[in-house]
Amino acid sequence: MNKKELAPLIIGKLLNIGGMLQKKGNKLLLPFNLNQQQFSILFSIEQKKKVNQKNMINKLVLEKAHVSKVVKKLYNMGLIDIETSSEDKRSSWLSITKKGQDTLEKCKEYIEKWNEEWVSEIDKDQLYVLLDSLTNLQNIFKNQIENK
Repeated sequence: MNKKELAPLIIGKLLNIGGMLQKKGNKLLLPFNLNQQQFSILFSIEQKKKVNQKNMINKLVLEKAHVSKVVKKLYNMGLIDIETSSEDKRSSWLSITKKGQDTLEKCKEYIEKWNEEWVSEIDKDQLYVLLDSLTNLQNIFKNQIENK
């Protein structure tokens, strides 16, 4: 097969895997009343300690309206705090609360157990090859999205 024939097969596999991961993530996070996207945003906030909502939208390559909806839900659940920027009233700073930190740690435990299960089925060298290939694809897609 040539590149033109391989491309849709690769994209199809990636979309299929993405769907499976989202479904599994949602199932793992159900006890915490979170879904995969909400967890990702909460995790991103926790990583930075305090993050500007606009910067997070750009980094995660998500729609502004969707992120705003998720942020509102996380705030209403008491998992994050929202602080209006003193420099720009249209901008908000997000930080994780103690409850958010505790919830995130419990979520990570569930995800870690599942990671141990699936990773046990793949050779370590294959994991490095997969990681390199996926990182390469991620960078290609990111560059194409940013340049359009």
